Amino acid sequence: MRWKNLIILAAVAAFVLLFTLPYILYPFEVPLDTFFKVSNKDLAKPGYVCIILISWYGCPFGAADSWVLYSFLSHYGKIVYNFSYSDPQDVYPNTPAIIFKEFYPNSSVLFRFVYLYNRYLNATACCKVVSNYVSFGLSKISSCFPQYCPLVKEYVVNKWAQGGYFQSAAYMGNPPHIPTTILISSSKGTYILIGYIYNPSCISGMAPSYILSHLNSLSFIQSGVEKIENLI
Repeated sequence: MRWKNLIILAAVAAFVLLFTLPYILYPFEVPLDTFFKVSNKDLAKPGYVCIILISWYGCPFGAADSWVLYSFLSHYGKIVYNFSYSDPQDVYPNTPAIIFKEFYPNSSVLFRFVYLYNRYLNATACCKVVSNYVSFGLSKISSCFPQYCPLVKEYVVNKWAQGGYFQSAAYMGNPPHIPTTILISSSKGTYILIGYIYNPSCISGMAPSYILSHLNSLSFIQSGVEKIENLI
């Protein structure tokens, strides 16, 4: 009987530990959907601020973030862009988006970007099917932004993400891939955001042209702009 009780107690303890461990580890895991500091170093060119967007053509998080970035960057240079929508089969389907094509700065704020995958997350941005979208993404980021790639690998690929149940952000999606990530580097250090600045549902059903003409009156977008301004 004593052994039976011990087995029951051990099973209960294991269940409680399994259930509570994610909450215990939560403060030590990588936060999502918020900017946090990853380095005291300024990785941008001396005297400049560098903002980097890593996303994919159908990402609803990247779609939501694109409007904040456009609203902010429009004060610092000329933006060439297209309208688009996120993957209709993903979460927050058909979220309206800006797809950046070029940015011509007229100040000390630089903006660089890369789209890793196509709209449906079944091929690269160049429509090539690969066996490992995480490895492909890291390789592409390394070639485009070599000084920032180690940070992406550490915080997006290697470290567990909050709410990921022992998975990093890159392995929370299906298929695993590099999710939308924004890096900002300035004299204040280097910050990263993995995910969205505001919930994409806020712009569900809106036409891209409507959002563009109402940027200044959409409080959640302007709140995102303020978050970026505080980091530069």
